[in-house]
Amino acid sequence: MKACIVFAHEGKESFCHAILDRVTRSLQQQQIDFEVRDLYQMKFQPVFDAADMQKVANGSASQDVATEQELISDADLLVMIYPVWWWSPPAILKGYIDRVFTNNFAFRYDPNGPVGLLSNKQAIVFTTTRESEAEMQTSGFDAVVKKQIVDGTLAMIGYDVTYRNFAAVPYVDNAAREQMLAEVEKIAASERQPLGV
Repeated sequence: MKACIVFAHEGKESFCHAILDRVTRSLQQQQIDFEVRDLYQMKFQPVFDAADMQKVANGSASQDVATEQELISDADLLVMIYPVWWWSPPAILKGYIDRVFTNNFAFRYDPNGPVGLLSNKQAIVFTTTRESEAEMQTSGFDAVVKKQIVDGTLAMIGYDVTYRNFAAVPYVDNAAREQMLAEVEKIAASERQPLGV
């Protein structure tokens, strides 16, 4: 089993970094090979520009995109870790999705609409927010956050997705954060081996 971790948080110290550490630790304990794609450290170019559009139309991709697509194709498990800003993923991750999960790679259209091409794969999405769960539920933004990446992207293109948001992260105590990280390890350890393994 192989995993690809797409990480989108700047700097080197954050709760998202702590999540990344627990995920990689869990995968190592399970002897699962993994690759971390730290988008900020990579200085990933997130703008889906005219050249990208032309390449997609021609059935090709820029070298940086082709590298990511190969990693995604080879991985049985995709893990995304990111903070929620303005009820959305960071722009660098949105750009990664725009450029990498393209038509005829991640999905295609038939007369009934989009068809996912990355089926029989699993995904885990971990997000963090400043807002509490109660605040998000009252405003309805908990559903908005989930819809964008979990339902509207990964599930649509074929992934079986496990999603967990950790709320009010800056305002909870260390014991609560440790409980959150224990849950991260539990989720990462619960992924099943792919069919045929």
